[in-house]
Amino acid sequence: MLTGVAFPDDFLFGTANADHQVEAHDPRREDVWDMWERSQDLTPRGRATDFENRYREDIAKAAAMGCRLFRFSIAWARVEPECGHFDPAALAHYLRLAKCVESHGMQVMVTLHHFVWPLWLERDHGGMIGESFPDLFARYADRVAETMGDRVDWWITFNEPSQLVFGYIKPWWQSRYYMPPGMPRGSSVDAEAEAVGRLVPNLFRAHTRARRLIRTRRAGARVGVNPLVTGFPGWLQHLMDWGACHRGLSEALFKFTTRSALVPERSQVDLVIGGISGADQTRYEISHPYLHTGKAVLVRHDFAGGEKELLAGRRVGVVGVGNQEVSWRRDLPEGVRRIIFSNYDDARTSLREGTVDALYGDAFYLQPEGLTDAGHFRWLAERLTDEHYVVAASHGHSRLMKLVNKVVAELRGAEGVWPDHPGMPATSLHEVFRGGDSLPDRMSSARGLRKVKRRGRLRVGFRTDAAGLSPQCPEEGTEMELARRIAEAILGDRTAVEFIPLEPAKRLEVLESKTTWLNWAWRFWGTTSLIANANWWYLGMLGRLPEELCPQEAVGAQDFIGLDYYWGLPTWNLHQFRLLEEAAHGRFLRAPVWPRGLRNALRRFSEWFPGKELLIVENGCPPEAGGMKRGDYMDAHLREVELAIEEGVPVKAYNWWSVTSNREWGHAFDPNTDFGLYFVDLDKDPELERRATPEVERYRQWIAGERS
Repeated sequence: MLTGVAFPDDFLFGTANADHQVEAHDPRREDVWDMWERSQDLTPRGRATDFENRYREDIAKAAAMGCRLFRFSIAWARVEPECGHFDPAALAHYLRLAKCVESHGMQVMVTLHHFVWPLWLERDHGGMIGESFPDLFARYADRVAETMGDRVDWWITFNEPSQLVFGYIKPWWQSRYYMPPGMPRGSSVDAEAEAVGRLVPNLFRAHTRARRLIRTRRAGARVGVNPLVTGFPGWLQHLMDWGACHRGLSEALFKFTTRSALVPERSQVDLVIGGISGADQTRYEISHPYLHTGKAVLVRHDFAGGEKELLAGRRVGVVGVGNQEVSWRRDLPEGVRRIIFSNYDDARTSLREGTVDALYGDAFYLQPEGLTDAGHFRWLAERLTDEHYVVAASHGHSRLMKLVNKVVAELRGAEGVWPDHPGMPATSLHEVFRGGDSLPDRMSSARGLRKVKRRGRLRVGFRTDAAGLSPQCPEEGTEMELARRIAEAILGDRTAVEFIPLEPAKRLEVLESKTTWLNWAWRFWGTTSLIANANWWYLGMLGRLPEELCPQEAVGAQDFIGLDYYWGLPTWNLHQFRLLEEAAHGRFLRAPVWPRGLRNALRRFSEWFPGKELLIVENGCPPEAGGMKRGDYMDAHLREVELAIEEGVPVKAYNWWSVTSNREWGHAFDPNTDFGLYFVDLDKDPELERRATPEVERYRQWIAGERS
């Protein structure tokens, strides 16, 4: 048994979840993320983990680890399904949940707004930037406090308020808004800046008024928030925080970063079309999805049996392109003898000749359109995942990509291509509620389009194993048809396309250019300086922000200092900033890990707010992140918490995110997005069984003082 410096006797180890991520979808009481997932072709939550009915089981598991704190959130859309109408049954449910936590000897932490709010608020009242939002939120908080205020030990008004700005900002390198509500199509940079300028003070007002009413219901109630903190070197964090306190500089950086690419990048082709998953890259401009597919297993027609479990111990070909290198471990049974292929043509040949017993990969390429010997094969398993294909271009060619998106919309509406998802995804909930756009379309860059017109032909990178170039399926398929339609839209001639053959695994390398680093440096400075990582919430609480951003009534309106911490970059790894962007898009396996950044943040906030207790409201990772296994990640971060306490920092609590697997905000469920101590196979297990990971025992040891 390892022993070390003990955590204080009153230290609170805990775990957590959030309503939209674990409660089943209720079509009668949808929140904005339900509509967002549909309008953006994201993965819906479905049953999630069915926490609404199985909360007793999850709470008991947390208590069995020794946890003394359990965090859950209230679904505002269920508590107040229509403006001013509160549902007593929904409130009673959350009261029972809180009592269950209490009955297991744990303290209750409640989040009132965990990234979701009712549809009526967005539709009828302007959402979080509407004038009435602070008072509507405070009224909701008051009603919850009236019902369960004496059962709640810790209140979180807004989960990660620093991230809510991404519902109103779409930087030039992103194809869509990261979260709802989004801005109407064609919104200018000035309109986005104005929206953020209304959001930030509204959040401060709403928090302050909700806190006042909660404390009226229960004197001494502890109310705070949990901004997401990224670990950066002290010199850089100081620079970011200084910039956030100067409104003019902040606005200039915001517009500078979000307007367009610094330089259009010159590449060997105009576009790459060929099985590019929307989750593959962050360093290119990408289109809206043109095709819906997923992972599958292909076998010869004479393969005996119909279950993929029969593949245990057999040879299975995996095509080493895209995310197959990771996903096969999740989708195939243990004991599979994996054989890697560089393309689907060679893989099918091997299957046909019996060198392998099955193939695993993207269904669209396993058995492509027009495959000459399709009758030799059959599916052993389909729809193992839910994925989308996009077109990619170098940065700085947004006008070209705008036209691509229009062609994609026409193609997706064509019969037989994607009939269940017609049209281009909406850019905002405004479009969904009212239809159409309210602002004129604005195109930020025309250079890439002019280059194509001057040349007189469209140069398209096309993988060698795709229909039309592959000798096994010589007839042109959907992807070549898309390229020809784009050429027709630009040049009026569908034959004016030059297809550049590319090795499948290297198909994106042709988009790299010598100027890529300039755009990287530009967006690094802008995003780190303003959009995501300045500590603007706590700077406001200190009274350092301009009053138009943080009203005077909000200064000091907090009872503890909460924070979420996941990733970080020390000075010597700042060049890996793109990995933080990938994490923002749900690709956490490569996220950069820097445990020391957590202690730095705790020390900084302790200096800013002497005497205030600090709570780590969220910390966690998927099975692996940045080359570090989850158990090692847990050890490393808890050691930093120990050291901070040794140094006199008053850390009160630590929550592991999360108690079970959950739905990660529209992302496909896979190892990238599974933070659960208890694994739940959300897509394939109708029983939603909770299965302990090795980290359950490790966390129990930490809580019991058996690790250090």
